[in-house]
Amino acid sequence: MRLPRVPCPVCGRPIAVAPVEAIGLGAVVDHKQESRRLVLCPGSMRRVPLSWPQGPGGQGAPGGPTAVQQALFE
Repeated sequence: MRLPRVPCPVCGRPIAVAPVEAIGLGAVVDHKQESRRLVLCPGSMRRVPLSWPQGPGGQGAPGGPTAVQQALFE
């Protein structure tokens, strides 16, 4: 499963967002600001709003499904 990515609220890097029980929110996955240090970024595990559409397969994404408008009664 590929997780959507959003900018980290602290460091600004595009980071994966894990699903949470709240609708429309996601938790920023744990990540480090510097690769050789053991300290996590302060933005790790913060809840952020998801931006829609969410990447590949999301509605409106290039190459993804598109909505078709048809009259209900003709």
